[in-house]
Parts: sequence; structure tokens; C-alpha cells
Amino acid sequence: MKENHKKCLLLNVDYSPISLISWKRAMVWYFKYEKSPEYGIDIIDFYKNDAILGVNKKFPVPAVTKTKRYFHFNNDRLVFSRKNIFIRDDYTCQYCNKKFDYKELTYDHVVPKSVWTNKSSSTCWTNIVTACFGCNNKKGNRTPKQAGMPLLKNPIKPEKRLRYLPLYEYLTTIDMIPEEWKLYLPEY
Repeated sequence: MKENHKKCLLLNVDYSPISLISWKRAMVWYFKYEKSPEYGIDIIDFYKNDAILGVNKKFPVPAVTKTKRYFHFNNDRLVFSRKNIFIRDDYTCQYCNKKFDYKELTYDHVVPKSVWTNKSSSTCWTNIVTACFGCNNKKGNRTPKQAGMPLLKNPIKPEKRLRYLPLYEYLTTIDMIPEEWKLYLPEY
């Protein structure tokens, strides 16, 4: 079996991408719930010229699967998280404009918690930016203006896009997206 055929794209019943699963899990779910009208998955496409040898039979390797029922994931809003802040800011410190690895970053409150006057939480999309440790320490408990450290761009709440899905990071690390997946993935 080919190395890049270990993953299988999992789609919701509406054909929107949910996740990646192993081809083994796809086969198990398919056969385990084959007769069930509401549980399990349907196999939509297989990898071309690739099969698993069974007892007196070859089984094609699943490339794309679809759930039999719809899964709700709060598609109307994007989850606020450290990871999504870093993705929004492209892993770039908003003070020094340098790109860093995930482990070399922190986030910074534009308006420090100690002077935040709004009734809502100070830890929100519009008050948090990606910062390197050096810039965050340098800025301290001051606003960017007080610290003389202007922001590259003002923080905003981003729209939901493919790049915020868990499978995006995997897609950006592989050399070539399998041909069988391309029909089901929006541009990113």
C-alpha cells in the first residue's frame, strides 16, 4: 500500500469536510454499521490502483467517506482558542512582525486586563493578538501606544474558513493532496 493512502477524508452528510481518519477505521465503521440506516459511514471514493489483500479477495482502500447522519459543530461561530488566534495572525508576532513556531508564541492582551473597563471578558478576539515572548515581556502591562509598540493590524474576529478546521494543519504538511479528495475540499 502506498504511504500517502493511510488517511481517509471524512465528510459530513452534507459533504462538508469534518476530519481525517485512517483507512482501517473507515473499513471497520463501514462493515460494522453497513446495515444501519442512521449510523456508520458510506464510502464515496477509493484510492485508484491500491487495494488490501483479504482472504481470496482484494479490498480497495477508502479515500473519501461520508457520515450517514448530520453532525452539528456550531458552524455559525469559530471557537476562540490560542491555536485559532495564532492561525488568524499567521503565527506572526503582531509587534515585531517575525514568524515563529507554535511553541515560541504567546498571546497578548492589547488593552491589559488591569485597565479593561468593558463588562465583557478582556480575553476575546478583538483584544488578543499573537506575540513572541520578547515583545510580550517588553510591552508588559501597558497598551501598545504607551509601550511605543504599534500593532501590525488590529485584532478582529475571523470568519469561519477551512484553515480553522483540525484537518487544515495536516493538509498543509503533505506534499500532494490526493486527487480523490480535491472535489470535496474548498480552496484554502
